[in-house]
Amino acid sequence: MEARIENRMEYRDAIHADAPLLATINQRLIDDEWGGGGMSRERLEQRIHGWIDDDDYRALLFREADSDVAYALVSLDDDSAYIRHFFVMDEHRGGGAGRRALDLLMRDIIPQTARVTLDVLSSNTGGHAFWRSMGFTDYSVRMERPPRLPTPA
Repeated sequence: MEARIENRMEYRDAIHADAPLLATINQRLIDDEWGGGGMSRERLEQRIHGWIDDDDYRALLFREADSDVAYALVSLDDDSAYIRHFFVMDEHRGGGAGRRALDLLMRDIIPQTARVTLDVLSSNTGGHAFWRSMGFTDYSVRMERPPRLPTPA
């Protein structure tokens, strides 16, 4: 397990014992992005365990001043990376913790030569501003049609 400390920010690979915390964070992501609902806590923990075991993913926890500040789930291959999750705890937002965590991720985990992609919901204006400030640009627009509810008979 690799770990690095810089400017008080450190990261480490998540382990199975972290699954409950990461499921809580994943639930917060779902709440923030989709307004709640979705998978049960048990199912979220199962997914986290699967990602920890999957060689194509790295689940990382970022800590600063003895506090968990951010989490990232990244899929890596030889020439690209997909940031599936990146979440900064509410109490650590606005003070640069997200920037410091992403700087470490981009320098130490994701190869400099990799093409990096991620998804940001259209409604997440704060997310758009953060990612643009970190050098990301619009690449495509994914569209969806929500499911239609059956009309009562």
